[in-house]
Amino acid sequence: MPSDAVGQYRRDVGLRRSQLVVVWLIGAAVILPNASIAPAIPEIAEAFDISDQTSVFILMTAHAPGLFMASVIGVAADRYGRRRIIVPCLLLFGLAGLVIMASTNLAMLLTFRFIQGLGSSGFLSLALVIIGDNYEGVERTRIIGQNALAMNLSVAALPAAGGLLTELFGWRGPFAMHAATIVLALFAATLLPPDERRTPQPLRHQLRQARPHLMRPEVGVLLLVAPFTFLIFFAVGITTMPIHLDNEFGASAGIRGLIQSLPAVSAGLVALSMGRIAGRYSTSAIVRAGYVGFVICLTGMAASPSLAVIIAPVLVLGAADQMVVVPLQSRAASLAPNEHRAVMVAAWGTAIRIGQVGGPAAVAGLLAIGDTRLVLWTGAALSAALLILVTTVSKLIDRDPWFRTASG
Repeated sequence: MPSDAVGQYRRDVGLRRSQLVVVWLIGAAVILPNASIAPAIPEIAEAFDISDQTSVFILMTAHAPGLFMASVIGVAADRYGRRRIIVPCLLLFGLAGLVIMASTNLAMLLTFRFIQGLGSSGFLSLALVIIGDNYEGVERTRIIGQNALAMNLSVAALPAAGGLLTELFGWRGPFAMHAATIVLALFAATLLPPDERRTPQPLRHQLRQARPHLMRPEVGVLLLVAPFTFLIFFAVGITTMPIHLDNEFGASAGIRGLIQSLPAVSAGLVALSMGRIAGRYSTSAIVRAGYVGFVICLTGMAASPSLAVIIAPVLVLGAADQMVVVPLQSRAASLAPNEHRAVMVAAWGTAIRIGQVGGPAAVAGLLAIGDTRLVLWTGAALSAALLILVTTVSKLIDRDPWFRTASG
């Protein structure tokens, strides 16, 4: 099975700094749908007179379209080009966000959250595809780590900004930030590399050619662990944390936003160092360390008696997430040639959407029978199960290059 050698990458290609900044901003926009409004969830629940269990579906609705749209966008990006697809996605998300600010009932809010999800379904996948088109090996992992850093800066800024805007303008305030993707669409249209002129193949032929790449064993491993990993993060870091901080400690929207921003500190440090980490340690070793971090974090959060104590495990959450996600993203971007890369990354995108949608749904189910501590303990147990799975698989398939190097 071919694999890039550690430390080797193409030096004759790459993106200009301005193009790379646009890609990083697209990556950062992945966080907009939920992180920017998460601190306002209790206020939204109060405004529409709904329960905590129901309010989490507001977060889930923006990711539900990705279950089917991620693959559609991947096929379209391989057929018509990256820029032709990402620009309308950015515009759709931003315009729908502005309409949500005028919502007068829950049905209208959920409808346009779903429309936002149609646009945001392609943000992460297409950012990774553009990076994969232009970089290989450790360099790809380094650039994806930088993309993850941009996402974590977004994670740091958006909850805090969302909490402040909620306190100043009520629950509608955070949605104003979504208009930023309209401006980003203009930059993407002018700065991203132009799409190659191509005559699209018949769809059946395109899918037939992509199938051998999708059927590789390591793809199955990626698609198995991805949804559960994102389920944990979205169930805890996005959905449960503001409710937990409100119910257990009476934290205000501003304090909730600040604490939700903390994982970005440790995550940013890990993402910035990912190129060096990937050059020294195997993918399975990095991923296993990440799952250990998840267990430590969620156990600590569940047992924390105060806001001061909970800060330490919350910081661990960000580092753990990056140690799992970044090397897996790099590998997903490497498992197919350029002409089929978007389909491959879209399969990864569909898998993580299952986790993003399943996280809030799982929280709603657990809150129906218990409290937020039950959610945290359940997440810790699931993290331990994933740690056992990855450890077992890495021993069984140690000959596979995927388990020996994170460079892809």
